[in-house]
Amino acid sequence: MPDSLYILSIVAATSCAAYAVGRRRGLSAGLLPAALRRAIRCVGACLVFWGVNIAVGAGLALLVRGLGLGFIWLYINTDASVLVLSAVQALVFESWRAQHAAPPPPADPSPARRLE
Repeated sequence: MPDSLYILSIVAATSCAAYAVGRRRGLSAGLLPAALRRAIRCVGACLVFWGVNIAVGAGLALLVRGLGLGFIWLYINTDASVLVLSAVQALVFESWRAQHAAPPPPADPSPARRLE
């Protein structure tokens, strides 16, 4: 079995398991397309952050070299940690954006309820 087929099989199996668990917990199957669109938006944001982080890192490395302040390898910017941190940046940014787009929760008019 080719490696790519093996990896896709694992991802398909865990996706099916997650779907089954979600349905058992009462999640609506009709919300899945919107969730997939949001996930694709997060992946796109991750790629944008990753590209910008690599470009800024390469520029900074070249600036340090040019100013004679030291030597930074350019390939350090392609470390896997940059991708992971870019994914975290994207998740935070997309969550922030989604909260901004969501309507604010209704205010509780009863002051007595706040004391409970």
